[in-house]
Amino acid sequence: MKTSVAALFAAALVLGACAKEPEPVYLQPTFDKAGNASCAAGYMLATTENGATVCAPI
Repeated sequence: MKTSVAALFAAALVLGACAKEPEPVYLQPTFDKAGNASCAAGYMLATTENGATVCAPI
């Protein structure tokens, strides 16, 4: 019984190490009349790989 529990634990550890990290959820920034972007509380302005301006979680 102990060997099967150890094998199950080892398999779970290996699969957990291979799991991809989830991508952050981006929000659209709001723009004022002058074109300045701003984000809601808990988010900051960031630029994606594509060059888009987004609000990323802090």
